Amino acid sequence: MSRPLDSVARKQARLLQFRTAPADLGEVIAYRPDAPVMDLAMELSREYKRNVGTGLDVQPPYRALECVLRAAAGTWARWQWNDGCYELLCAAPISAEDRRDVFRYWAEAVVPGPDGRRIGEQLAELLARAEPRSADRPPPPSAGKRSRGWWPGELARWRLAEELAALEWPRNDGAPVRFALCTDGRLAAIGHELPAEPDRKGTVRHLLPRITIGTAASGHSRRHALTVNATTTLLATSWKGVATVLLANPDQPLVVAAATDGPPWKRRLNVPVVAASRRLAALPRLSANVPPFPEHLADGALADTAPGPVWAVAPASVRTPGLGRGHGMEFFRRLEQAIDTRCEKYSHRSPVFIEVPGIKVPPTESGSRVSGPIPLERIPTALDAAGVGTLLVPVLWSTDEVRARVKAAIAAQWGPGEDWKAVEGVAEPAAGGRIEVVFLHDKAGALGHGPRTSAERERDLAQILAPYIREDTLVAAICETDWDPERWYLSVEAREKAEAEDGKWPSKQALARLAATSQYIKQAPPPVPTHTREGKPYNEKYRAKKVASRQSGLDSSTANVLREILSGVGATDHRLGAAFGKLPLENWWHIGIHVRRHAQRRTPGKRRTTEPAPITATLTAMRPTGGKDDPWQIWAYSPQAGRWQPHSPATTALHATDLAWDVSGYRPAADETLQARAAADIVEQALIASRTQLPAPAPAVLYVDGDTAEYIWVGLTDEALGQDPPPGMPRPASWLPGHSLPRTQRPLATVRVIGDLERIGRPTGAHMRTSDGTWRATDTTNSLFQLATDDGTLTYPDLLLVNVPRTWAAGPSGRFGKDETRFESSSQNKNGYAHTATRFTVITQSPDADCDLIGAAAAVLTNQGITSDVRQSTPTPLHLARRMDSTHPYYRRTAESAEDAPDAAEDGNTAQAETTSL
Repeated sequence: MSRPLDSVARKQARLLQFRTAPADLGEVIAYRPDAPVMDLAMELSREYKRNVGTGLDVQPPYRALECVLRAAAGTWARWQWNDGCYELLCAAPISAEDRRDVFRYWAEAVVPGPDGRRIGEQLAELLARAEPRSADRPPPPSAGKRSRGWWPGELARWRLAEELAALEWPRNDGAPVRFALCTDGRLAAIGHELPAEPDRKGTVRHLLPRITIGTAASGHSRRHALTVNATTTLLATSWKGVATVLLANPDQPLVVAAATDGPPWKRRLNVPVVAASRRLAALPRLSANVPPFPEHLADGALADTAPGPVWAVAPASVRTPGLGRGHGMEFFRRLEQAIDTRCEKYSHRSPVFIEVPGIKVPPTESGSRVSGPIPLERIPTALDAAGVGTLLVPVLWSTDEVRARVKAAIAAQWGPGEDWKAVEGVAEPAAGGRIEVVFLHDKAGALGHGPRTSAERERDLAQILAPYIREDTLVAAICETDWDPERWYLSVEAREKAEAEDGKWPSKQALARLAATSQYIKQAPPPVPTHTREGKPYNEKYRAKKVASRQSGLDSSTANVLREILSGVGATDHRLGAAFGKLPLENWWHIGIHVRRHAQRRTPGKRRTTEPAPITATLTAMRPTGGKDDPWQIWAYSPQAGRWQPHSPATTALHATDLAWDVSGYRPAADETLQARAAADIVEQALIASRTQLPAPAPAVLYVDGDTAEYIWVGLTDEALGQDPPPGMPRPASWLPGHSLPRTQRPLATVRVIGDLERIGRPTGAHMRTSDGTWRATDTTNSLFQLATDDGTLTYPDLLLVNVPRTWAAGPSGRFGKDETRFESSSQNKNGYAHTATRFTVITQSPDADCDLIGAAAAVLTNQGITSDVRQSTPTPLHLARRMDSTHPYYRRTAESAEDAPDAAEDGNTAQAETTSL
């Protein structure tokens, strides 16, 4: 285990993040062919574009080239554009024969026919003649330069993966486990797949354990670091929707990983990879390195009960009956121990995160997480802060069971009393008269499934609600759609038709057009059966436990609907202020900025659209209205509304219109995308408007998602932290949000929030100093940590909030993976618990900013959920801004599909792009 520093710190975080040094990369060889290669590459691109026929500015699939190059060489290789010419980089020499064959066969696969053979032969000959030389290592990306193709980072990840592939992982009840290195840089436990129990048809599903090496967000320390994470990926039993195909031979040094392309319902292997691998497999000297892919994607290539030579990795959306997820925490601790004791280059190189003194989360003397619904006596004050006079809550119900359940929850939370009759069609007061509840049977089927449009449903709902709506009344509906939880579809077409006619989404938009927010109630699942499938009666004790669990889940979900009804109209109680404990509660506006690029949908049989993808941009602003015992005020902004409004009318205005914001009218500068330019302009307009449209002027702290916003604002990148904008920036708005404002009006700071563990590293616990001065390792921690220098004498405004999931808090039954890994488990149907974390990087924009207090406030607003009893993944302002987007009736139409997303960063169209950015 990592040895903590002998400092005054009481606790230090343990994290699967490891710094690297330039010497760790080893020797890098460059083959730079003669000048004609540029003309040949351009000709190949033109022929590929003509052959593919998409009408887009496409490039040949260089990821496929790198795949077969790495398989042939048995190590890392990269084909890239550098300093005005193409070059081949590799971590070990590649013979002239191998270079010639790989490039020739790959070019022929990219452009079939005589032209492909001619270009391939010429390219291959140039590469074969190129002399090896030492590669020039480029400097790290500088401020203002959004370079996402920095190859030293990719090679550093590969080097650590090589170290892990050489290790054997001991297990308690079998042979050691080894992970094989794949050409995509991941590690896969080939031959150690984890089976589930056979289903009713006798099919056995398998999980493939995989390890991923990522690049860490270095933050203010600006030292390159790597992260290690592990997942278990379902192996497909058919080719539908497969994202990646792995192919391995026993004597093969690398596993060939090929992405699939084509529509989800008709996947095919990446053609250049397949064609090149088949040709190279015919060469005796390479037959072990590059195995041939199968001629056809036949289901016979996938065995029913045990994986064969082909591993088809299913996308995340595929269900895993009888299989849990995750390795469990014990596996990550073994990873940590193996790297510290057996990987000399990386041992004891974890960055130092020390506990922040005086801030304990969750509950201690400095702050507590308030749970439960808003207390009855605090509801009037919360509604006052939200600007709500009277809240009308119509309960649009279909089944008696739901009606009874909602009635009981309202009686418990809003105080009408146990003898409340809840007369149908009569508005009755609750919560001291501030809430009116009316039960309305949806006899017209305004919420039901079917082909009825949103406009038709709106007419019916307007007639139903008309007798109860007044000018001073805000409407928040509780809705039930008539839905059969056991519905089964005979075909994919039937399922798609049912989803298109789902009544929830058009009725939700119809209510939004009536200025009403809405929450949809969960219907009861089928009753717990009295007998097994074989006809044997269940054990009564077991059945009683199942019945109680079913009812508890229904009651909990119903109670949560009432909480969401209040938070949906912007009503909060004292819980956010109380969570600050002894921390000062400043009268700041906390503004969350959410930007999302929409997915580009394609119509089968038609070429891909050339229209730029639209975006969604939403902002929420919240501040305390008084002291720590007072509620908070919440306002929101969207480009559709064009002004700041209280949270409820801003949300309904967004949900009543099209979610997409067209970006084609914007003009990008330099290397910006249209989406980045549009997002920067929208946010800048919102921040300018906040000076006059928010209820009270006050300093502001901004919260942005680093994973999506770093490609909009250059000042959020690691390379730019703590620096001034570089000279020649086209627009101040592209440096940081609010940067174009006068210096005295800029925000105090911007907090970059990162929740992706591939950029943070997996927490494994903490080291704690005992009373006698010694250190001991702890299994869990919920502390807030701050990044420090190696000697612990200086801290950075970078904080890490570690979280232990609810499964651990549930007790021993939820602690699967505490003392064993999934490799050693006899039961594969449990989910393995593991730590998660959120990282906050504070970027000051005002000399008056208190970075430590701002970072602590971000942690408090993450730890204390606005409605839930558990920790959120992001601070509340950012959480609410995201929720405005994700609760839109047609959010699903614009979001990235799990089936459409690649299993890894395996883009087949370009060698430069490593991520999808705005």
